[in-house]
Amino acid sequence: MRKPVSPIAIELLTKELAYEAKEQRESIVLRLHSAFLHLTEALQPFREQWQGSGAAAYQAAAECGWNPPPAKWLHAKRSVFDAGLWSGVSDTMRQAALPGDETQSTEADEWVWWKERLGALPAITGFKLLPGGLPGAPHDFTHGAFGGGATFAARLQEHRAAIFGLPAMIAIGDGQGIDDFLERVLPAIRPKLAREASASYNRQLIGELLAEHDSMLTWLAYMEMVFEAVPPALYAHIAGSGGVTLMLELRLMLPLALLCARPAIDHAIHAFAESLQCFVEDDEDPAPLDAAVQEFARLLIDFARAAKEVHELEELLAEARTEELKFPFLPHSELRTRKTAIRQDKSCRCCGSLEHRGHGVRMGTVAYE
Repeated sequence: MRKPVSPIAIELLTKELAYEAKEQRESIVLRLHSAFLHLTEALQPFREQWQGSGAAAYQAAAECGWNPPPAKWLHAKRSVFDAGLWSGVSDTMRQAALPGDETQSTEADEWVWWKERLGALPAITGFKLLPGGLPGAPHDFTHGAFGGGATFAARLQEHRAAIFGLPAMIAIGDGQGIDDFLERVLPAIRPKLAREASASYNRQLIGELLAEHDSMLTWLAYMEMVFEAVPPALYAHIAGSGGVTLMLELRLMLPLALLCARPAIDHAIHAFAESLQCFVEDDEDPAPLDAAVQEFARLLIDFARAAKEVHELEELLAEARTEELKFPFLPHSELRTRKTAIRQDKSCRCCGSLEHRGHGVRMGTVAYE
């Protein structure tokens, strides 16, 4: 595009790009909010189990979930719930919340698992630790969603603090911190993934978005809300004793999808989500626990798609910068205050009505040939 030469042309181009950016922001919010509401509604069975006894719910989910019969840990371990580890995760989430925000909500989309007591397993659980309910499962997720193995799981545990800290660095625009994570921390966790991420990390475009801030912050706020809304028992249902590995892996992969423009990370997330969907025995009328996992899989795909939409917004911002346009940026905010604002806004993201929440809206993606 040639640089406009008249004030009228500059004004028209500015309005056009501002309108496109506004539409893109609204599309991102609608996609993420709809996916989040669908998930929180489907999570009701896991939420009820967790409120009864978190540790026992985790153990039960590992027993009756999708663990393949050859999983030897079922015979070797009396308990698969690591209370110390999940307490540490709970404390990390609590520290990131607004001060004094410890009152549990009865609203499905406001409920967070770390506000419930973890409890402890009784001396006699009654669980026989039999193989899970998915005979002949084609994949064992006990060592991670993407086949990382036991060594990878141990490295995720070792660098847990850095993984939890990555979204906060993105939210405040800490470019040096992001570079350090990609160049030092990620290679220590998984070198191949680090090479793929480094090759697709566009520092210039990310810089544009950090300047705009709003859409990236919204994406991160919904991501954090998802991890607060999903009780650990869901991960145990999918991955058995590898539940915490699965959680940490997803906390690593999702922000990388936001930072990296090439398809490697996006394809990995899609492949994992599609494998979860294939495990659901009745796709049309799944059992309640399977329905929750199904919505979780769909949400992962929606987050990957929304990350692409964020990248498209970056390109609009870069175009405005190239044309030296005075592009209107929204005021900066904090990640935790954005989460609070999202939860307090009870309007439909599609039409603005306060009479309904827009549960029925699910955005799709049109593929043109």
